[in-house]
Amino acid sequence: MTQNLRRKQCNSSGSATVEFAVIAPVLIMAVLSTADIGFAIHESFKMDQALRNGAEVAMRDPGKSTVCDVLASVDPNGGRCFTDWNVRRLYACPENLSDRMDEDTTCAGNRATAIFYEITGTRAYSGFLLPTRDIIRSASVQVR
Repeated sequence: MTQNLRRKQCNSSGSATVEFAVIAPVLIMAVLSTADIGFAIHESFKMDQALRNGAEVAMRDPGKSTVCDVLASVDPNGGRCFTDWNVRRLYACPENLSDRMDEDTTCAGNRATAIFYEITGTRAYSGFLLPTRDIIRSASVQVR
């Protein structure tokens, strides 16, 4: 009788190992995926912060090169800038602000032109599970 009890106990002890072997890869993939998504969100937040700093400087209208310098100084990772920033200074007449031009123009009635900065940043993110993709952030700032 005692031998039968021992056999039943011994037979059930291996089931936990088998269950763990089946569940462990799923758990590991879930943890790695969560970490990968977290790193992608972190990179996106860093780009947002650099973009806010660049937009804040652009509101003072210091010129395109100064805005580019601020973006490069705020965004570096280990001395290298991983984000490709594009800064454009555009002009528009007050009666049609959606029609923006690269060159200063004369508006009807000698009204002052509105000045805009359009800032766009693109950063390639390659995770260890997520496929490589671009994180793109942009902002448009009206100076006057």
